[in-house]
Amino acid sequence: MRALLCVIGATAALWATAYAQTQPPRLAPPTDVTAGRQVFDSQCAWCHGTDGEGGTGPNLRGKLRHATDEKSIVDIVMNGIPGTEMPSFRSPLTERSIRQTAAYVLTLSRGAGRPGGGNAQRGAALYQSTGCASCHIVNGQGGVLGPELTAIGSRRGGPYLREALVNPGATHPAGYVVVRAVQANGPEVRGIRVNEDVFWIQIRDASGTVHSLEKEALTKLERQLDATLMPSYATRLSATELDDLVAYLGTLRGNP
Repeated sequence: MRALLCVIGATAALWATAYAQTQPPRLAPPTDVTAGRQVFDSQCAWCHGTDGEGGTGPNLRGKLRHATDEKSIVDIVMNGIPGTEMPSFRSPLTERSIRQTAAYVLTLSRGAGRPGGGNAQRGAALYQSTGCASCHIVNGQGGVLGPELTAIGSRRGGPYLREALVNPGATHPAGYVVVRAVQANGPEVRGIRVNEDVFWIQIRDASGTVHSLEKEALTKLERQLDATLMPSYATRLSATELDDLVAYLGTLRGNP
């Protein structure tokens, strides 16, 4: 008899699991979504843009790269994402506010991304013709002077990408410090700092050559924190071409 009850119980549990998996996900109450939007506007829009359309942080409309449901969004808001600029909001927000914010973000992700003004196909052609690939890697192809762009569309929104094209010094990426080294018995070297310790510094110049320089042999070593080797495309490209290039960069979201 006990064995029969165990079988019945196990069968019921399996049916319950199967039933739950076939049901649509629970929708948060409208009041939670409204409250979550208020929290988002005050805490999250700084990076993710108004209505989640992206900025310093990625666009949250459409498929999310790091989350699939409300529970995973809550986990990200509470703990951040290691290795990215997404911080933890466990301290400034209550658990209820975090869940409300997650409910609002989920509504953004379920909606279609708003169409931009650019043409990604034309932007891809511009990316090649303007020489972007000589400095940036996309899917394993390209130069290494600038940051890799394989997943840039999942990390940055359109406004940030456009600003990086027209005013690259204002959107200086972390880890790409421009340095200028003047040697006592050699040419001046200016480029991106690759590595540095107490005695040596390695610099990659605009041609891609890496110079290993002993600091004792230098007469001057400047760290130009606001400088960049990337040129501005404000006058090199038209407004339409900038839209196209931004549209293409937005499609670069890395491996699924």
